[in-house]
Amino acid sequence: MPVTPPTARAEDRPQLVAAARTTDEPAPTSGAHPAGSAAPASPTSSTGEHDPARASHPRGVPTAATCRAGAPAAPPPSPDSSEPSCAEPPARTSWLVRRPRRSTLVSFEVFPPRPTADPDTVWRSIDAMAQAGPDFFSVTHGHSGGRGVSREALRHLRRTTRTPVMAHFTCGGTDRAGLERSVEQLLDDGVRDLLALRGDPPLGAGQWRTPPGGIGRASELVRLIRDVERRRFGDGFRPGTRPLSVSVACYPSPARGRDPEADLASLWEKQEAGADYAITQVLYEPEDYASFLERARSEGIHIPVVAGLMPLTNPKRLQRMTEITGVPVPERLTRFLTSGSPEELRHRGTAATLSLIDDLLDLGCAGFHLYTFNRPDAALTILEHLRVRDAAREYRGRSPAA
Repeated sequence: MPVTPPTARAEDRPQLVAAARTTDEPAPTSGAHPAGSAAPASPTSSTGEHDPARASHPRGVPTAATCRAGAPAAPPPSPDSSEPSCAEPPARTSWLVRRPRRSTLVSFEVFPPRPTADPDTVWRSIDAMAQAGPDFFSVTHGHSGGRGVSREALRHLRRTTRTPVMAHFTCGGTDRAGLERSVEQLLDDGVRDLLALRGDPPLGAGQWRTPPGGIGRASELVRLIRDVERRRFGDGFRPGTRPLSVSVACYPSPARGRDPEADLASLWEKQEAGADYAITQVLYEPEDYASFLERARSEGIHIPVVAGLMPLTNPKRLQRMTEITGVPVPERLTRFLTSGSPEELRHRGTAATLSLIDDLLDLGCAGFHLYTFNRPDAALTILEHLRVRDAAREYRGRSPAA
């Protein structure tokens, strides 16, 4: 079912590209809030990394919207881009920000084969996605939850494909020294992109508990990764040239058990710890993305925000995602996807997904992270749709008669 996008002029649309700081806006001290408030360290939520009591995030932080005065001219943006051109990105910006804007960024999230699955079938599905040329794969810990299984999957993808890989990296299961060793092992394997997450509690464990001698917040994990990076590669890198990129999670949609203000405060802390960009939890409404980005920018959060999407082709999988994330599927979408033959539902779900993507693109979103569940068909349809749209955009930009 098509989603009606909110009316937005190009100059009013939220931007994916990180905003540079203005000359009269001092950079905040790493690890401290711009307004000077210190953040408590221990979380209590079983589903997130925030404490609802921490929702007193100060308001009114100025938003940086223009380039530094005197910065050298940057290459012009794409013809239909409404983003400001800025030659000097903020410190710690990753390859995502420096990546040419010739095409919409698309990444595929996959997981290692389940113990009960045929590994050859799983790897054939993932290889089919790799052949289509996504910007990168992100690899979860899978149903086993083990770092070793995830590491083997990362190694396999690096051996058998030319697609960059990003490792999911969580706080659980070990102490600080163990986490540092795990980062070193990933670097030894050639992994240079990490998604830093607090992680969920073990099955049946109830609320999250910080491991003895470990850490319990994603912002602390980002800082640990940056510490390992400095020891390994040194320091003093120019903006946009760090050896590693570190992404984090954010939560634009209302979700069970989450506090939106605390989530924004947590994202700010992750940014100041060294995060390069954020990937949203699954979302179904373009308005949620636009509203979240507006609030984030008003709080001084300038890192890019990539939209996390799930192909809307399987009602049971949507229900399972709601159980995992606490983000409800809109009722109108549930009705739309629960009556009809399997073929009709796949067709409707694909159409609804592409409509959502088009609405997000109209709002200025330039990147998508697809939760594929190792299923190539819908992911490849989405990638094809975006590549056709990108080609049409490039043609219109080059042809005066178009």
